[in-house]
Amino acid sequence: MSFLKHVLVIGGNEPLVTSHDPSTTVVVHLDGKTHTVQWPRGEKLLDVLLAAGIEAPYSCREGHCGACATTKVSGEVAMEANDVLDAEDLADGLILACQSRPRSDEVEVSYDD
Repeated sequence: MSFLKHVLVIGGNEPLVTSHDPSTTVVVHLDGKTHTVQWPRGEKLLDVLLAAGIEAPYSCREGHCGACATTKVSGEVAMEANDVLDAEDLADGLILACQSRPRSDEVEVSYDD
């Protein structure tokens, strides 16, 4: 029996595999606390944080409002949609948690900037 992997390509040649991949470790700094959570590669960061009981800020969950913006300290993510962050924001490491999926084995983000 074989299983099909779902692959999504976002603005490049490297596919983002969205199922059957191991988890990424994400370290989250929020409200002066540090949390470490396993982040399944097929899940969006905001969904993982909320499921873990971490009260990350958000509003629209569609990449339109920016309420879930956080600073990527290290690691790589891919965003499915981004209607609010400009090139300068991205260069400063801002990402939208509601649209971000991991692309590296470890990611660190901070809401405390």
